[in-house]
Amino acid sequence: MRRSFLPAALVPLIALASPLRAEGPLHVDITQGVASPLLIAVPDILSGSIPDVAGGEDAGAALAKIVRADLVSTGLYRLVPVDGHYSIADDVAFAPFARAGAQALVLGRARPAGNNQLAYDCALYDVFGAHVEASQRIIVATAQWRRAAHKCADMVFAFTTGDPGHFDTRLLVSTQDGAIPGQRTRLVSMDYDGANATELTQGKELVATPRFGPGSRRIVFLSYVDVAAPRLVVADLDSGSTAALKVPAGVPSAPRFSPDGATIVFSLAHDGEADIYAVDLASGNMRQLTSGAGTDTSPCFAPDGRGIVFESNRSGESQLYVMAQDGSDQRRISFGAGGHASPVWSPRGDLIAFTQIDGGALRIGIMKPDGSKERILTSGSRDEDPSWSMSGRAIMFQRTAAGAMLPTIWLTDLTGKVQQPVATGAAASEPAWSGQRP
Repeated sequence: MRRSFLPAALVPLIALASPLRAEGPLHVDITQGVASPLLIAVPDILSGSIPDVAGGEDAGAALAKIVRADLVSTGLYRLVPVDGHYSIADDVAFAPFARAGAQALVLGRARPAGNNQLAYDCALYDVFGAHVEASQRIIVATAQWRRAAHKCADMVFAFTTGDPGHFDTRLLVSTQDGAIPGQRTRLVSMDYDGANATELTQGKELVATPRFGPGSRRIVFLSYVDVAAPRLVVADLDSGSTAALKVPAGVPSAPRFSPDGATIVFSLAHDGEADIYAVDLASGNMRQLTSGAGTDTSPCFAPDGRGIVFESNRSGESQLYVMAQDGSDQRRISFGAGGHASPVWSPRGDLIAFTQIDGGALRIGIMKPDGSKERILTSGSRDEDPSWSMSGRAIMFQRTAAGAMLPTIWLTDLTGKVQQPVATGAAASEPAWSGQRP
């Protein structure tokens, strides 16, 4: 049924004193993984230059640009072109946006908030209904001004999809400098889109497989100070403290936190085999979850903590298996073409992402937790190491192009139709996507 709109309605760009949320008709229709994009307009609301924000550019225009990029990256929104700019003092009529075909309108007003802070009043409007659907006053430190735009996009995403937004998040990668031998690696944290990179290690050691813990304040990774004896290291990002876990003799790999952060599961190679272990972080107690011939690796908890998916070559080539958290009820779930590796359970619990190994090519795929509905999303020659967004609607992965020596990080939606590189600024591998930032 066609909705009418009020052509004379005007939207004053006023600061909203408190968040407002109304149940409205705006939503993204997602059916069996296929979305009908929401037509959305995000005009520049010129706010002038604000110290320490956007390098002296107009703050409102810079923030709107980031909001647009966030929303477009999902494949769930289609931007409606907007002519001209608006100032904070302008009233904005719905009629031009309606004529352009926009269903939704996002307006953001930026201003200094004192004490080196930025205030960003973000509102989502239903163009045809001519009313506010959701709004939020966002306060951030001016040094973290980009977070205001990401939080605005998160609000729009959450309201229109029902899933949490994944834009105000961080990304962990291992970056590479130089060629082998002598190549240096660094553990680097950055915004999900590659901005605001921070080095967590100094290149004095090889680092690999970084993973966030719940709450995004702790990480676990492999440290190769001595290549013959890698360590499992847990680091606190707030304090900067690190601690190496005590594990049995062998070579550890592929660590991950449990959903409650109390346990880390990992693979331990010994005597030509590799099995999966779990260590309780509070007590240090160790449990072996798998045993037998072959290599069991890449464990990942289900979001409810009751199951674990892992990779094993016990049947000949690498395939995916699931088991209960105590190691019982182990069963194979992957039966598609080629091998299957590096599984990661979606935060929504509805899908498992993996790396397909087929004829020398590596590609990113997804399947249901019972192994059904398998789909391959990417077509690069070497795409691997998937990592889920907290929304469960996007996946980061590592891509090494044909003929290239160093990998880069890419982002894909769940259809595989929307793929784009992440601007990490250097060769990077093994992406780990955080949950909600503190």
